[in-house]
Amino acid sequence: MKVKLQCGKEPKIVREVFSMSCVLRVSGPNLGVCLASASIKPFRMESDAAHFMVSQCDFDDFPGQMQDALAFLSTHTGDIALLMQPSGSIATLDFAIEARGEGFQFLAFPAALVQRAGAMGIGLEISLYPA
Repeated sequence: MKVKLQCGKEPKIVREVFSMSCVLRVSGPNLGVCLASASIKPFRMESDAAHFMVSQCDFDDFPGQMQDALAFLSTHTGDIALLMQPSGSIATLDFAIEARGEGFQFLAFPAALVQRAGAMGIGLEISLYPA
């Protein structure tokens, strides 16, 4: 069973995960050893990278994704520190956003998220998907 986040709410256990709008990707040396000691488990392993579901808010709910990301980082601080401990570890929070076709699109991260992610060595990324 996998965890399905409810946009900005406590996670519930469900059988399938249909889509993720925000994902934490972690890669680095000895990742498997670190994962064995961590309480959080990835929903997918790809080469040497572990993918953790952070939010399932819709692609047009960037504020909800950021709220879920802050909650995830707060809840899993110890596990993330463990995964980032080996020298050479890299982590990125990837926010999937719906790209609007008309005009300009401005997206900004709140200082609290930038500060918390930065203190943990986590980069921030936005992936734009066509509407």
